[in-house]
Amino acid sequence: MEVAREIAELSRAEQQLDQAFERMRPGVVAKMLGDVMRVSPDRDIAAEIESGYPGGYRAFEDEFSRRYAEEFRSHYPEMLEQIAGYWAQNMSLEQLEATATFFRTDLGGAWVGLLPGVYQHMTQLGRQYSLQEGIGIAGRMMTDFDQSMATDDGEE
Repeated sequence: MEVAREIAELSRAEQQLDQAFERMRPGVVAKMLGDVMRVSPDRDIAAEIESGYPGGYRAFEDEFSRRYAEEFRSHYPEMLEQIAGYWAQNMSLEQLEATATFFRTDLGGAWVGLLPGVYQHMTQLGRQYSLQEGIGIAGRMMTDFDQSMATDDGEE
């Protein structure tokens, strides 16, 4: 497990966690605050916050985001331990040692440095293709549905 922990450190897992968190934080914060607003549909919570919270809704959102980041980051040690555990469960000691040796080299360091960008690029590509396919499927299904409704109505 010691070598796996070293790999987590050499692979800059904490920095990668932080970069991923910063990319997802605005969306997560917006969703969470949106969910809070829907908890009591009979209240206009956003208006109450705007008029009652010092600095208004934007200040509330900023404070929520700050506290959320602080709490999330407090879990990094256990997350890093779980990442090390993943390495340890999926690689032999020989593989772990070879990986650690590679990560210590200039090439290994360069490779590790590219990982966050590669992950971000993969995520963006996934979103792009997912959206394209979703729109295409929805369009085709609606066309099929409209045609079936027209046929059911005796139109043809």
